[in-house]
Amino acid sequence: MDEPVVAAPKRIMLATDLSCRCDRALDRARRLARDWKATLVLVHVMEPGLADRIRTEPDVPSWRRTGDPATKMRHQIWRDLAGDMADVDVRVVEGEAAEQLLAVAAEERCDLIVTGVARDGILGPMVLGTTVNKLVRHAEVPVLIVRNRVNRPYGKIVVGTDFSDSSARALTTAAKWFPTAEYVLFHGYDIPFDDLLDKDEFGRQLAAMEERCKADFLAKTPLDDAVRERVHLLIEHGNPERLLWDYVTDQEADLTVIGSHGRSAFFDVLIGSMTKRLLESAQGDTLVVRRPRTR
Repeated sequence: MDEPVVAAPKRIMLATDLSCRCDRALDRARRLARDWKATLVLVHVMEPGLADRIRTEPDVPSWRRTGDPATKMRHQIWRDLAGDMADVDVRVVEGEAAEQLLAVAAEERCDLIVTGVARDGILGPMVLGTTVNKLVRHAEVPVLIVRNRVNRPYGKIVVGTDFSDSSARALTTAAKWFPTAEYVLFHGYDIPFDDLLDKDEFGRQLAAMEERCKADFLAKTPLDDAVRERVHLLIEHGNPERLLWDYVTDQEADLTVIGSHGRSAFFDVLIGSMTKRLLESAQGDTLVVRRPRTR
């Protein structure tokens, strides 16, 4: 790896729309900020022209027309925090959501962006909004998408890997941030015409490949010895996307980590044009690790 390892974040940005769907993301961001002794930057983006519309539209109740909307939103954020944390910054800005969030993350020199997800209907699946999708694709720092309730620290982590430098960076970043967790390196691959293979011979070759890939990959990945002993490799034949999320669900993993700019079809699926569909089908919290910013 030719890039510096990202240390535990010192500034965490939470992107919030002030709705209940961001409550889990808020709880996780608060917990991480406490664990890392980091500053939490809460950011809400107002629609352009909202203040003017509130003052001028005839259907707006009189009590809504007084006061500054941004001030009211800051008050709501502080109320949600309930005085729980001391090291918190609150930003309310106006404009296109993703553009403003990315700008604030850069201005505040945040090391991690945390966000939640929407829900498609009352009992529908959780989905990525356009804003979250843009953050994942364009943020210069890792993005954590929170779906689960915060019942425990991230103790069981699955890292999707194609054995590239990008995968190594994702693993190393996660290991620095969550040094006491158990790690599973998950590699999925699909082979055309696999029904023509000799199953027994293929199984032997797969087992040998697992050991060889693990040794080669871990040899080039800077990890503490204690962490290295808790890294396990799993290689499975089949549809990578389906296998990954099925494993995460079955094993009740706390967090899935994926790195950008891999070298195989596996990561073309994960981070390429199918990013939105894959992350919407994800089970549990997902951390997308991009190229770290040089300080």
